[in-house]
Amino acid sequence: MTVTLALLRDTDPAAYAEAADAWGRLAEAMDDRLDEFVADSRDLSTVWPTGTEAERRAAALRVEIANTHEPCRRISQALRAHGDAVWQLQGMLGAIVAECAGNGLTVDLFTATVSAVPGSVTDTAQAARMPGLVQGYNEQLRDLAARAVQLDEQTRAAVRAGMHGTGGPGAGPEFATCTPLDEVTGKSPAEVYDWWRSLSRAQQDQLIRDFPERIGWLDGVPAADRDEANRTALDNRKQQVLQQLQQPTLERDALEKELRNIHKVEEALNRLGDKGFLLGVDAGAYDGHGKLAIAVGNPDTARHAGVWVPGLDSTLYGDMDTNLDRMIQMNREADRLTGGRGGDVSTVYWLGYDAPDLDNPSVLSEDRSVAGRDPYLNFMNGLRATHEGDPAHLVAMGHSYGSTVVGEAARTGGLPVDDIVVAGSPGMHVDDASQLHGDSRHVWAGASSTDPVADAKFLAPWDKIMVGAASPVAGVALWGAETAADGTHGDAPTSPGFGANNWVADTGGHTSYWNQGSDSLKNQARILAGMYSQTTLNSGERPEDIR
Repeated sequence: MTVTLALLRDTDPAAYAEAADAWGRLAEAMDDRLDEFVADSRDLSTVWPTGTEAERRAAALRVEIANTHEPCRRISQALRAHGDAVWQLQGMLGAIVAECAGNGLTVDLFTATVSAVPGSVTDTAQAARMPGLVQGYNEQLRDLAARAVQLDEQTRAAVRAGMHGTGGPGAGPEFATCTPLDEVTGKSPAEVYDWWRSLSRAQQDQLIRDFPERIGWLDGVPAADRDEANRTALDNRKQQVLQQLQQPTLERDALEKELRNIHKVEEALNRLGDKGFLLGVDAGAYDGHGKLAIAVGNPDTARHAGVWVPGLDSTLYGDMDTNLDRMIQMNREADRLTGGRGGDVSTVYWLGYDAPDLDNPSVLSEDRSVAGRDPYLNFMNGLRATHEGDPAHLVAMGHSYGSTVVGEAARTGGLPVDDIVVAGSPGMHVDDASQLHGDSRHVWAGASSTDPVADAKFLAPWDKIMVGAASPVAGVALWGAETAADGTHGDAPTSPGFGANNWVADTGGHTSYWNQGSDSLKNQARILAGMYSQTTLNSGERPEDIR
């Protein structure tokens, strides 16, 4: 059937949405059946050690079901995208037809041309501009018709490709095993990404099902696949913990703490909905403090991505709500600056290191930030490797002790970011912004005038820690402990001579840099969105905006 503007006008976008829903339900049904089959067959080799042929057939059937689920899901996505695009093109066509009518022109939707309505030209001025109007509208209609044809071809190809993806394992790829996963462990994120792309979708799905804990933390695996793996790992671990708690155990306290962390992650994912991407989780790590990487928005498709490291005393359970609020606020504020293109920004809460405790002398040393350096470097290089299309504007962000992790990573020269933004930093283990191996105009530091951590260089450290120790307010004690480490962490990046852009922070204290409506939040969001010219600075030199 020839695609014409008349066909575009008469097409019902809702029909494609209904078809997409049907394919989506089929994909979900296949996924549910797969989960049931995996649960029923995963212990086959244990209860029947000699049943090697049965185990082989069970593995083959798992791949066959998986080979059907993914094509169904992709067909659903293609049809839904087609319906949305048709609706947009229809709106554009309607606007052109209305404009033509207002200018005395009629539109032939079969030939995508316009002509003057007989008797509509009544004076010489109108006659003089009529050829230009006709030419302009003809060009718009031809472009619209070409886009409709291209859309039809793209959707047709996507559906056809999906239809061919439902074959059984006999005609499909080799089964994925643990062996290649072992071989790629320790490789660079770019090498991991190349390996992942070399696998078929069925092989990727099998690795996600069989080794979710390893795939979930493997830098170089795309965000959507990591999200799927980590959600699977989270649910698997939850079931294991629940089973262990039903038995007598000396580890009950640790298991209950881990289960509490798991529930907190589940709450966060439910809160974020489709915008949530679980990029790493270990609810029992670091003696129950937990380990986590969770994104608001997909960093693989966003034009601007910020990865934020929290500071002293941060734990998965104790700080999830507050820190997730900060990422949501940052995401909304930055996304608002990108011209109404929703999804242009991703903000990642990265608790991939063991943040020092308030009552632990580790805050006075570099050990925790040094330990977090390589995981943060790998994570950031992974985002560079997996990003789709043009390279994203990638921003390293840190608060308080988290800024020392960012500093440790940057001082290696291997942190692949465009900007570094810190708030309330006690120091970044360097004395000059140039030592972070980038353009100093892209290093940004802000601090409240009443933030004791950032102001520590002007005070005797042990005086500060005594203030903290004597104070009944936990927050002040936290500040006192962290500022005692000022000599270790170097000059505050907001201090004169450091060379960073010092953005205006109008909030008070150490923990209010993300208050809604504040200049503190807005300045960080402006940097994240690449709108440098809109930042308000106490000192420094702004680079040119990202276009």
